[in-house]
Amino acid sequence: MIEKCVFCEIISGHRNANIVFENDFLISFMDKYPLNRGHLLVVPKHHYQFLTDMKDDHAAKLFEMVNMLSKHVWKVVKADGLNISQSNGIAASQDIFHVHIHVIPRFNDDTTDDSWPSRKTFTEKELQSLALSIKSSIKSKF
Repeated sequence: MIEKCVFCEIISGHRNANIVFENDFLISFMDKYPLNRGHLLVVPKHHYQFLTDMKDDHAAKLFEMVNMLSKHVWKVVKADGLNISQSNGIAASQDIFHVHIHVIPRFNDDTTDDSWPSRKTFTEKELQSLALSIKSSIKSKF
């Protein structure tokens, strides 16, 4: 674990998160300060600083799971669209230096000028409920 990496702390169980999906390779959980209802993060369990640090097959596996999770988020929150976002480096606005991909549901009225929606605050209960709904959708497909 890299010192003070919030995602490594979540992966190791030393920090709480509303987990949506987990396997040996990755973990996915609700963003604590989402841009919209259903915004989640998909994080490889191995600490990579940048996407370009990953082997090609691992990056492909990560995006395969992003695709699967996106389908369930889109359906559960009844979004009008979806953004997939991933940043590498300070210049690209990366603020946590552990590879992670944002799955961000979008709604026709979430902004008035095609910009990113503002971060929102949801209660722990609301985040848990969303996580449970997405988990249930995933389980219904397996």
